[in-house]
Order: sequence, then structure tokens, then C-alpha cells
Amino acid sequence: MDRDPTLLLEVFLISHGECDLNLRPDLVGGRCHGVALTANGKRQARALAVLFNSQGVSFTAVYCSPLDRARSMAMSVCQEMNFAEDQIQSSDALLEMSMGHWEGCLRSQTYTPEILSLIERNQPDFSAPSGESLRQVEFRMVEFLNGTLLGLPQQLRPQLLSNHIQGFSLQHTHSLTNSVRDRDGSSLPPPFPRHRHGLLKKKSDKSRLQFVSNTGGDHDADDEMSPREANRKSDIHGLNVVRSTSSLALPSSMSYCVGVFTHSMPIKCLVTGVLGCSPAMSHKICIEDSSVTVLQHSWKTGWQIKRLNDTAHLRLL
Repeated sequence: MDRDPTLLLEVFLISHGECDLNLRPDLVGGRCHGVALTANGKRQARALAVLFNSQGVSFTAVYCSPLDRARSMAMSVCQEMNFAEDQIQSSDALLEMSMGHWEGCLRSQTYTPEILSLIERNQPDFSAPSGESLRQVEFRMVEFLNGTLLGLPQQLRPQLLSNHIQGFSLQHTHSLTNSVRDRDGSSLPPPFPRHRHGLLKKKSDKSRLQFVSNTGGDHDADDEMSPREANRKSDIHGLNVVRSTSSLALPSSMSYCVGVFTHSMPIKCLVTGVLGCSPAMSHKICIEDSSVTVLQHSWKTGWQIKRLNDTAHLRLL
């Protein structure tokens, strides 16, 4: 794993927009395969993409839950951000919390007083029949964060360095061409600094150029320059350009921005994991539809929460 102290990783945790299940609060949710985004959920996705573009957000990599509502959210946002759809990676670690046999059942019939008492006594380790507990969700999300995402820079660094080198090569070639032109005289720069404002005149008995400064008197010894000296200065200028571009200057730090499209409960459990508190506290954390939570990591500071449940894009609707 790359422990570069200059490495900065930013993770955008994005909860999918409104889906059909949100319109049925009387049912136990969970994974419920086949649930799609509503028309409002699609508008939320477009608004989020507009906000990201206005903020200059650019994803290095994108991951999403394989459930349709999360993947549709990812595809809609990435399309507006010109991030290739085939580069979106699906991960089971980002699935919604499984409610097992209870999924799709009426809440009123499922959450009886006895069941509610049992849940309260056994949190965060209670799970529905064939379902998951809050602790299990937290574990897989933290494992995804510290395993998959922290290992991402090591995988992507060669590609980013290659892109940097290609961009540098084009710039180097352009600078080298200009320097050759300067030495040939076809594109000769001014023989005096542009920031010196003065009059240009020719002495009657000398074939020389003299600069007269507006702020000082005549300084013939300092300000006179022959055409040969001007050409020599141009040659030195061109040589310096070649020398300055002959060594490759790689970026001193690397920054990665990752988009993660998932569901509200996994984000809540991940936040409790980052904070180091019990996943049973997840019910006190609010994660709304299409909201954005941003985590930042460096080897100096560890994981930090930069934003939580940001819904600023909804003002665009």
C-alpha cells in the first residue's frame, strides 16, 4: 500500500436519489432488487451533476452498488460529468443493508412490540432472518474504504504519471522548437526587457541601440546594446529554455477523487466506523436522498469527514 505522505484521497459518498421504495414507507425496505429511481430521483441526479461540474469536481474512479437505483444514479451523474460509463465499477460491498425475509413485508406486521424490544436489546448485532446486522454493514464498508479505496492510488499512479509525462513531452517539444527558431533569427524576441518603458534612438556616430529610462538619466555603459549582443542574449535565452525543459519535473503531490454511489444505511454505518462509535448510533445520523458526504484521507491525518449529508444541489430543482 502506498504510504506517500503527500498523497490526498477524497471520497464522495453519494446516496441514490428518490426511488419507488421511498413512496412506500409502509413496507420494509432493504435491498429489494428491481426498484428504480423516480422521476424526481432522476432530476436530483442531474442537479447533482450540474453542481459537481460547477465546482470542478472530477472523479479519478467511480464505484457503485449493483442495485439498479444506485447504478442508475451513478450513470446519470457520470454521463453529465463526461466520465465513461464502462469505467463505473460495481461492488457488492456497497449494497444496501439486507433485511432478509422481511424485505417487502408490511412494517406494521413485522415490527411488533416484541420484535422492537428484541432489536433494541441486541443492537448493533441484531439481524432480520437471513439479513445483516448494523455491525456487519459497518465492517464491509470500512473494509471497502481501507482496502479497495486506499489501495487505489497505487494502481492508478502509473497511469497518472504516464499522462503527466505525455503532457510534459508536448510542452517540451513546443519549447524546443521555439528556442531553435529564436537562434535562427526567425522569431527574435525584443532585444530589451518589455517592462522597461523608454525611447529608442540611434546615436549619430554609432551603430548601436540606446535605451533611455523614464525614471533615470542616461546610462550609456549599462543601457547600450549592439545587435550582436542582442543576438547573443537571444541565444542564451533559447539555451536556458532547452535546459529548463530537459529535466522532467513530476508533480510533488498526488490527489485522487473517487465517487461512491450507494445507499443511506451503508453511508451511516461507514460514518460511525470513521468516528469510532457504535454502529447502533447510525439511527442518529441523517442521510437524505441524493445527499453527498465527503471523506478525506492522508497518511498524516487519517480519515476525516469534510461534509455530511450535503444537499445543496436540491436548490437547483
